[in-house]
Amino acid sequence: MNKRLPDYLKTKIASLDNKNYKEVRKILSKNNLNTVCDGARCPNKCECYSNKTATFLILGKTCTRNCAFCNISNKTPLSVDLDEPIRVAKAVQELELNYCVITSVSRDDLVEDNDFGSIVYQKTIEQIRKINNQIKIEVLTPDFKGSKIALDRIIKVRPDVFNHNIETIERLYPKARQMANYQCSLEVLRYMKSNNLITKSGFMLGLGETLEEVFELIIDLDKIKLDIVTIGQYIQPSKKHLDVEKYYTLQEYKAIEEFIKKNTNIYPVAAPLARSSYKAIESYKAVIDS
Repeated sequence: MNKRLPDYLKTKIASLDNKNYKEVRKILSKNNLNTVCDGARCPNKCECYSNKTATFLILGKTCTRNCAFCNISNKTPLSVDLDEPIRVAKAVQELELNYCVITSVSRDDLVEDNDFGSIVYQKTIEQIRKINNQIKIEVLTPDFKGSKIALDRIIKVRPDVFNHNIETIERLYPKARQMANYQCSLEVLRYMKSNNLITKSGFMLGLGETLEEVFELIIDLDKIKLDIVTIGQYIQPSKKHLDVEKYYTLQEYKAIEEFIKKNTNIYPVAAPLARSSYKAIESYKAVIDS
């Protein structure tokens, strides 16, 4: 069901003359680093690069899963780059970031020692803290197959925010996230919150959910004492991906935000172009100051 993209979802193409945009590209290229901004075709890339920020994509740029909404490639992943954590830390320093976001592809192939990519996350956080332990670090991780051993590695290095996306309502998992499990994602977030981390999650609108199901998902997140939620419009990356079933209006985003504020203790970031790291610093400060 293809629908015309509303004007409020159209974004500007980055200007090659923007100094900060070019500087970010240069630093990423020099350090041979990937970003989810590029890999997932994020609509906010222009704004973020122009503000000298980016969401680092570690553990390669090919995923072991095949979520039907995602533009990240799901070819056979390469071997783990053990020097990547050092290069990420160097880029964080060169970009003069006070707050950085680290995410990754899913690495279900890394089964030894219940790794699933958690070891590289741990080492990346450690390397950034070596450079400057005042930098705030947010991680946006896969579910690590629900492994408590993997999650404990993240807990050990205490990121300032632990983010794991629920992505959509439970009914749509077979359609949108065939290799993931709704209850597993909730348990990952619950476990991390039980270890006194600030927790965050995000999901998309427009895949065929009802408003009632959206509210049910929000209540599920509140039950596990989630701190921050990001909610944005699904935009089809290509014709081979899931169709957009609905474009939500600005008024509908406002109604969802008001529902969250009235019925939960979650800090909401709800807007058509909101993505996982959208207004990350602002939402972190809001939780800290509350």
